[in-house]
Amino acid sequence: MKYSSSITLLMDGNFSRVGTEIYSPHMGYEQFAVRFTHSFDEVKIAARSFPTSKALGKRVTGAQTSFVDLGANRGAGALVFGIPRLLRRLHRVVRNADVLLIRFPGNIAMLAMLICKLTGKPFSAEVVADPADYFSDAASRHPLRRIARSVHCWATQHAVRRAKTVRYVTARSLQQHYPPLRMDRAFGFSDVYLPDAMFERSPSAAVGEQDGFRIVNVAMMHNESKGHDLLIRAIGRLRAGKLDVRLTLIGDGVLRERFERLAKEEGVADAVHFAGSMDGDEVRQRVAQHALFVLPSFQEGMPRAMLEAMALGVPVIATRVGGIGEVLDEQSLIAPGDIDAFCARIKQLATDTAFRRSEADRQRAIARNFQFSTLQEQYEVYCGELQAASRR
Repeated sequence: MKYSSSITLLMDGNFSRVGTEIYSPHMGYEQFAVRFTHSFDEVKIAARSFPTSKALGKRVTGAQTSFVDLGANRGAGALVFGIPRLLRRLHRVVRNADVLLIRFPGNIAMLAMLICKLTGKPFSAEVVADPADYFSDAASRHPLRRIARSVHCWATQHAVRRAKTVRYVTARSLQQHYPPLRMDRAFGFSDVYLPDAMFERSPSAAVGEQDGFRIVNVAMMHNESKGHDLLIRAIGRLRAGKLDVRLTLIGDGVLRERFERLAKEEGVADAVHFAGSMDGDEVRQRVAQHALFVLPSFQEGMPRAMLEAMALGVPVIATRVGGIGEVLDEQSLIAPGDIDAFCARIKQLATDTAFRRSEADRQRAIARNFQFSTLQEQYEVYCGELQAASRR
């Protein structure tokens, strides 16, 4: 059903700006905004964007969709000094929003919620990750991480209690930590974009074995929360045990040089390839060339890259964080930081082709639950509640 109103999606996000165009590796127009254009006349995405010379990912805007730029302040220092201008922009966005949807956690989200509280503006919330995991001692070394964890956990808890509606990207996990005030206005489903074409490919059991056993990870390198240190050390241990394993790391960030140094220290620089950032289509092409997808994260919501790998027929092992345990069973899960279990699972999959193929087939069947058409039906019900709740 189409509603004659606009929706404003306010968030922290990894958006890049090339000239006047806005791009994202995860939230391109077809993958994200289209979900809402089916139900609203106009979609506005309000977030920070950071200037770059090269477009990465997909264009964010399109028919019925515009971008409201909140600035380019990154990091605590820039955020503090840029607060006056940012607050003015946020206040304008909040005031002018017809239906306001804020994605948590994040600094922008927290400030927007406080403005809503002061002005009496109603809002809905989406919870896409657990700040308790993101700022845990294992995932972050920042000296203020414990303060940040307390503040963002409080903000997320407050948001789900005050919001008109709440959507979680998990079916159970995030709900247990941040329960909504009313279950009848809560939703739990992922916003991952898995087009039907991803399931048309017939993967080969021999893919990724032409030059050693090739495994891949997709994650940004802005902090320690994605487990890059553990993964690189695991490669060193496996190769010392005479297993010819090769790792491709897709993604980039401020810690990349540190991870490259670690690969040298572990003696595996020639076996760890830093592929850098790339757009979604290229990521999927590269992932499909590997025999195993690994995700040793300390923090996740419902990881898009993992579900994409499953849809492509690439078997997955991952840590038991966020909503991952809702998708994978115990034989595919490891405890965060458990390098012994991680190495054992990789070795099992590398040395047992039949088991790896059965895992890939089973996980691919699970990924079908996240196809675009399947989730879009839930989005349309959800958008109807967003519209109704904004008028209560």
